Amino acid sequence: MGAWTLLDANTMLASSRCSSPFPGGVIEFEEDREGPPSRAYLKLWESFVRLRSLPGKGERCLDAGASPGGWTWVLSNLGTGVIAVDRSSLDANIASMPGVNFIRHDAFTLRPEDVGPIDWLFSDVICYPPRLYEWIEKWLSSGLCKNFVCTIKMQGSVDNGMDFDTPRRFAAIPGSQVLHLYHNKHELTWIKTET
Repeated sequence: MGAWTLLDANTMLASSRCSSPFPGGVIEFEEDREGPPSRAYLKLWESFVRLRSLPGKGERCLDAGASPGGWTWVLSNLGTGVIAVDRSSLDANIASMPGVNFIRHDAFTLRPEDVGPIDWLFSDVICYPPRLYEWIEKWLSSGLCKNFVCTIKMQGSVDNGMDFDTPRRFAAIPGSQVLHLYHNKHELTWIKTET
């Protein structure tokens, strides 16, 4: 679907192709203001809509940077088993959800072989992009996970040394895509799936 806008009464700016299948790139959801402990869950739902795929019941998921638990809330409601990892606590209501196993730990010091096979790896960890990339490389090399959804937190400003190289490195991973989602702020989302 294309997009267009009027610049003035006699000038139209139009494109037959767009980077988003949604008008204006906007994906709006009816927000749940009671269940999830934060609005971060909207990024995960938007990723699933874009993928046209999501974890199925009984699949094993790792949620890195889980606190306060927005993504864990989504995953538990889908019927998955969630290993939620963060140095900060999960919201008590989220920690008690079915299938949630909380580990107070720095996600980046967890080795793939310590976690074992998982179906999906999710990360909303606040970190410099190269640190996330190094950790993801370990997971890719291990072969213990095939599906990934990770936010890349962009640091700095365009005029002050923002890291554009690391998102390019993520995008170069075969089967990957790097997107700026409507619900992202100053971050990008890296997605790689085999489902």
